[in-house]
Parts: sequence; C-alpha cells; structure tokens
Amino acid sequence: MENTSLSSDVWNNVTTSLSEPDDEAETFVYIRSRVLKVIYIIIGTLGVVDNLFVIVVFILFIKITKKVQFLLEKFKRI
Repeated sequence: MENTSLSSDVWNNVTTSLSEPDDEAETFVYIRSRVLKVIYIIIGTLGVVDNLFVIVVFILFIKITKKVQFLLEKFKRI
C-alpha cells in the first residue's frame, strides 16, 4: 500500500512540474498572439488611411487641373 501511494505522489509531482512550464509557454504564446494582432490592426489602419490620403490627393489634383485649364482658356481669349 505504501508503494502505491508513493508512486502516485511521485506521478503527481512529475505531472504538475511539467505543466508549469507549459502554462508559462501558453501565456507567452497568448501574449505574443495578442501583440501580433494589435500590430496587424495598426498596420492595416495605417494602410487604409494612406490609401484614403492618396485618393484625396488625386481628387484635389483633378480639381486643380480643371481650374488651370479654365484659366488657360480664359487667357487665350484675351
């Protein structure tokens, strides 16, 4: 009877000591995945904002070229 309790105690100690680093590893993996998600969200948001900025610049460029063409036609008439 003593050997059985002794072996089960040893087995419990082995399994609990092995599970502690796994818990730490899982915690690091969880933190790493969260950090990566935040980084991806930031990069994606900056990409969308950058694309919107480019679209606004194109629209303003088109408006400016129309004004310049209008002014050139006006000066040609004079």
